Amino acid sequence: MRPRVVLLACVAAIGIGLLGSGVLAALPPSRSGFAAWVNPSPTDPEPKETEEPVPTAQTPPPPPPRLPTLASPRDPASIKVSGARLFGWALLDRRTGKITGSANSATVTNTVESMIKAWIASDYLRRLAEAHKQPTPQALKELTLMIVDSNDPMAEKYFQIGGSDAVVKRLISRCGLTRVTIKPTLWSWTLMTPQDAVKYGLCVGDGRAAGPQWTTWILNTMKKVRGGVADQKSGTVQGGRWGIIDGLPPELAKDTSIKNGWTLYRDGWHVNCLAVHPDWTLSVMIRTTKGLKAAADNCKSVAEHLVVNP
Repeated sequence: MRPRVVLLACVAAIGIGLLGSGVLAALPPSRSGFAAWVNPSPTDPEPKETEEPVPTAQTPPPPPPRLPTLASPRDPASIKVSGARLFGWALLDRRTGKITGSANSATVTNTVESMIKAWIASDYLRRLAEAHKQPTPQALKELTLMIVDSNDPMAEKYFQIGGSDAVVKRLISRCGLTRVTIKPTLWSWTLMTPQDAVKYGLCVGDGRAAGPQWTTWILNTMKKVRGGVADQKSGTVQGGRWGIIDGLPPELAKDTSIKNGWTLYRDGWHVNCLAVHPDWTLSVMIRTTKGLKAAADNCKSVAEHLVVNP
């Protein structure tokens, strides 16, 4: 017998033996034939290589919308107001440190009036924190009224607690002011230029005035100033939410802290408007015989002229 015949006979014998033992009978019907067992179907799926995902380019998120801001015009002298016997303004860009304003912004002075109350409160809180002490709830309530209602008795109380004229001297040295005149024992009669006023506003905004613990509190309280020009009820309740804040678009107004100052003298109203924003500080100083409402409108007008829309 030839070798090939012997091989086929052996294979056949093995197949018959497996059939007899039931092995082939146990195979699936489609594969139970001997040929299928010996030669698997060419349609059996072969393992596929896993394909790695092809990276796609990510679309960058759109830039945030540009917001309005304040900027000095090319000709600062173009900003004018009507009916003012004294008028000056200054704008400090906190992003660059540059100060622009009226031609007299570094020389003309006005009595600060209630504008200084933000400093009196800041000075008290900072010095207390430096002594590792905390204000009482009553003190915080009184300081709040000093700012939001422009409460004069509370301002006088904390002015005296701080050492009277020493409070203004610390304002000058700590905030780097250069053209301030102190009227002994009279915080409201302190004389200041518009340029020194915006430096004072910067001092409040950057934390030098109230210190790291209380700056946010001071700025937030200044955002809560309330009452209009007609709400001059007494020395304890005086409406002070007017002026610059009314000339700002909502996107700027919501982040702006203010403290105005105003008093009627023989020569008319002495009015100061101060606004502190994360990007800038603005001061407007006016003396007018036209009334508080006219002065407030002048402050508003200056702010409107400085608004730059993207």
